[in-house]
Amino acid sequence: MEEAYRQARKRGEQGRRRAISQSEHPYLTDLDSLVAQLPLGQRESVGLRDIPLEMVVGTVTKGRQSAFSCNFMPLLPFSTEFARKWSNLYDIQVTEGYRDPIIVTEFMHRFYVQEGNKRVSVLKFLDAPTVSAKVTRLYPGKWDSVESRLYGEFCAFWRVCPLYEIEFSREGSYETLAKMLGQNLIEKWPQKKVDYLRHTFLLFKRAYLRAGGDHLDITPADAMLVYLNVYNQDRLLDTPTDIVVNRLCKIWRELVIAGKSDEEKVDLVEAPSVDEEEAPAKSTSGVLNFFMSKTVYSTANPMRIAFIHEFPCATSSWDSLHDQGRRYLDEHFGGIVRTEAFEDCHDSDVFYAAVETAVKHGANVIFSTSHRLMEYTLRASVEYPQVRFLNCSIGLPHQSVRSYFGKMYEAKFLLGALAASMADNHRIGYHASVFASGALSEINAFAIGASLLDPRAQIILTWGDVPAGGLAEAMCREGVSVMTGADMSKSLEDPTAYGLHRLVNGKEVTGIAMPVWNWGRYYELIVRSLLHGTWDETADDQQVRAVNYWYGMSSGVIDIRYAPGLPYQTRKLVQLLRNGIVEGSINPFGGELHSQDGVVQIEGFPPLPSTQIVEMNWLADNVIGSIPQLDNEPEVRAL
Repeated sequence: MEEAYRQARKRGEQGRRRAISQSEHPYLTDLDSLVAQLPLGQRESVGLRDIPLEMVVGTVTKGRQSAFSCNFMPLLPFSTEFARKWSNLYDIQVTEGYRDPIIVTEFMHRFYVQEGNKRVSVLKFLDAPTVSAKVTRLYPGKWDSVESRLYGEFCAFWRVCPLYEIEFSREGSYETLAKMLGQNLIEKWPQKKVDYLRHTFLLFKRAYLRAGGDHLDITPADAMLVYLNVYNQDRLLDTPTDIVVNRLCKIWRELVIAGKSDEEKVDLVEAPSVDEEEAPAKSTSGVLNFFMSKTVYSTANPMRIAFIHEFPCATSSWDSLHDQGRRYLDEHFGGIVRTEAFEDCHDSDVFYAAVETAVKHGANVIFSTSHRLMEYTLRASVEYPQVRFLNCSIGLPHQSVRSYFGKMYEAKFLLGALAASMADNHRIGYHASVFASGALSEINAFAIGASLLDPRAQIILTWGDVPAGGLAEAMCREGVSVMTGADMSKSLEDPTAYGLHRLVNGKEVTGIAMPVWNWGRYYELIVRSLLHGTWDETADDQQVRAVNYWYGMSSGVIDIRYAPGLPYQTRKLVQLLRNGIVEGSINPFGGELHSQDGVVQIEGFPPLPSTQIVEMNWLADNVIGSIPQLDNEPEVRAL
């Protein structure tokens, strides 16, 4: 049909001009030129498949390259034989449909046509979603780039769940999706599960594009993972499209952050502002008078803050310390701030009920005091956008929830130096209870601090539960005479020793020092920013970024406490190091650094950037131990 061809050619000219104006190649990409200088791997026949037309992006050879614009629309005049053949194919498609498959080569999750370019063009003109194709897969020769590793993850996913439509731009996403469905990337998925995922994804993609998702720098599959992180309890197939679109609008900033590079996602706020550091008079009346002129809140209209704890404060040392910080706020701010606590909220239903109650009570701010509560906190923040939510964690890129944590590695550096000064035989024990963000930086800072005083120091590392017979006995069997235990046990009755101490004959003999969290001070600094109105100034309004507070010794939120009787000269040594950290002249991660696998950085280099410290994934070379493998049990969620 002449009119159809003229319209298609018009689209082709528009696509060509648009590409030229944006300094892009205006014609079809040909695979031969694309891979000419690349190392290539083997070819594999995939067989007859229905492939997404939007992933058909070029031709195998240059033969018909310039006959099509980069959007696969025709460019040759209607008087040509090419145009007549295109029109005939159009007539066949709209009357009876094609029967023969095209032939394509798949490379890096994109398809290049060997036979059937005009059929692809007609189908794209008609907005067809898929085309039947005989597919040959061409593997890259090297897997050392992010793009090739992502493609490798896709191939592993495709072998168990042959869906081309699912495309991620972040490593690890295919495994995450598999866990959400109770599957893995090793065993072939049941066909019902494959079909269910296909239908679910297509429904979500329509809603995502309707919400304007094509303007974001993420794929629809990326967006679906973000959505399921918030609304994981809902079956997407049972959710009306209007509701999905509405929810996508609510989490829009989370979607924007998902499209940023890791360096752009998070603002690490490492020191309070000048206003937050200001110290009013210590008396209650002095604090009250100080803030009355700076805030809209008053004793008659207080800022209401809710704290949600994972476990009961009576049995959990971690939650108990946070609750001490909460009570400090009530006392310190002279009635301008009023708090309430909700305990034992590790269950999702209990957590959401606590949030609902807090909001009914007028909560302006809600703190959840465990990183394991972040998922619940994120969903609650979307449902209650008028409330400010914070979660005690670090490095998590969520714009709707701010994170806060401490630079505990600074205290561990001091404890490592102290341990080395008192160890009998260069062997020092370190027990870490959980593998969470910051744990590796704390272990490495401890090890670096120990090597500062004793170049032969070895750190004997253990993880997790206390071994049979007790931790002290196990460490003594390793020849350890000085060790540091879990910083914060879940239970107040946990026999795991807290802080640095001596061991003799399998028993703790004398405490030496311990790290200290000053949560009252931390919560005071955050609340000051809220009372002063500087909260919204923390992040750049023009940039959608997550805000993570990461305060340390210089802010007074982290410290160490010595046991009575510690020798004066020993305390003096540690105090000198402490002063250097507070003043910024000493950083455990500056200069030459060595991991178990080799040199991290050479002498003379500045300290590692804070983002690298938070995301540290190596152990220092004087650590005897390894990084634990994460639990690989599938996390089943409803789609």
